[in-house]
Amino acid sequence: MKNLSLLIVLTLVASSMIAQANIRKGSSSYGTVLYNWDGENLRQGSSSYGTVLVNWDGENIRTGSSSYGTVLYNWDGENLRKGSSSYGTVLYNWDGEHIRQGSSSYGSVLYNYDGDNIRKGSSSYGSVLYNTDGKIPTAILIYVIE
Repeated sequence: MKNLSLLIVLTLVASSMIAQANIRKGSSSYGTVLYNWDGENLRQGSSSYGTVLVNWDGENIRTGSSSYGTVLYNWDGENLRKGSSSYGTVLYNWDGEHIRQGSSSYGSVLYNYDGDNIRKGSSSYGSVLYNTDGKIPTAILIYVIE
């Protein structure tokens, strides 16, 4: 019984560490954490406590920790729109690697994301704006960049 309890506690700790992902400025995986993500809430700095900047229910981004209230953005897996309507103006679109303005999958690339680093433009080389040490939903990445 004691071993089972220890295994459960270790599993919970490990899963919470895996769910945590940090966004840092530049290419270093060390240094100041700008934002951290617990799989639901985006907070400033490295604390998993404190003010929630935005929360994400898998479709809508809202300010603060409430899962109710004003929807800032909604995400259909490819397009980010303002408000809760799944219709209307597309602010940004995502093809799996590049973030572009508007709904066109062609045209200027604002940012690219190689799964680890976010860079400006379409080049996979050059200055790294942000680096992440875990999976963060694209909609949250776009919110942070914006």
